[in-house]
Amino acid sequence: MKKRNLVVAGIVTTLVVAAGVVTVVLSTRGDSAAKPCDIPNSVREQPVSAKSAPGGGAVEVAEKGASSSGLASMGAVLRNTSDRIAYRTKVTFKVIVSVNGLPPGPIQGAPMTMEVPVLLPGQRAGIGRPLINVGGTDKVISADVDVQTTTWLPNGALGGFTPATDTYESTSRAKASLPADAVRYTEKSTNCRALASRRTAVVFRDANGAIVGGDLVPPDGKGNPAGTPQEPPSSPSCSPGERSTWIVPLQNIPKNADDNHTELYSYCDLNAPHPDVNDAF
Repeated sequence: MKKRNLVVAGIVTTLVVAAGVVTVVLSTRGDSAAKPCDIPNSVREQPVSAKSAPGGGAVEVAEKGASSSGLASMGAVLRNTSDRIAYRTKVTFKVIVSVNGLPPGPIQGAPMTMEVPVLLPGQRAGIGRPLINVGGTDKVISADVDVQTTTWLPNGALGGFTPATDTYESTSRAKASLPADAVRYTEKSTNCRALASRRTAVVFRDANGAIVGGDLVPPDGKGNPAGTPQEPPSSPSCSPGERSTWIVPLQNIPKNADDNHTELYSYCDLNAPHPDVNDAF
């Protein structure tokens, strides 16, 4: 008797004859190749006003707030209300202060400007920076956020890019010179490739949920102060997978901050620009 191989709809059927018994052996063969990563390495930047998107919507300031004691800081939350991707959105803090009882004036310089790498349609993202050391006759008169430019991209232009999700874990405070406090959190990225980390924003809130400060600092323990040992992350920030990591704010966390209301936002980008405005201090 002859052996015959029958191929039906990708299933290989082999007839085996032994002692007059016909045995049917089924086997399948996977022929699907690994799906390529569709997140681009870069996109063309064409900065225009972030205050108006094609077709409607904009990057708006949803919330803001500043601390008024110690080394004051400011935090805010942006929201993309358009149906387009806002790529590399620049914002500037406009802060008026009075120092040593002198007439109020603005804080100026590079540290007041920062860049949010990606805001997908409907996405929210926090921003923050230290301001001045408030004490005695120093006072923050007003603090606002000026949304400047962005590159508007059609939805889907970044392939399967998704924002990293950050879940607050705990806060440790060290009685040492600044910086001393550490905020630990879990970061999870479902992206198909490692992205460039451009710092992590932290927004501090009080028990009522009002913003009372913020910062923008390197993740993964960079700047970890002596006396506050932390377990190193299992992988770098913005790489695929999940990791427990931490940041060290440049200023003491505001005294009226409620730890359980702390929010963190990993700044993951297609690549790291050189120079990076987020590294200016």
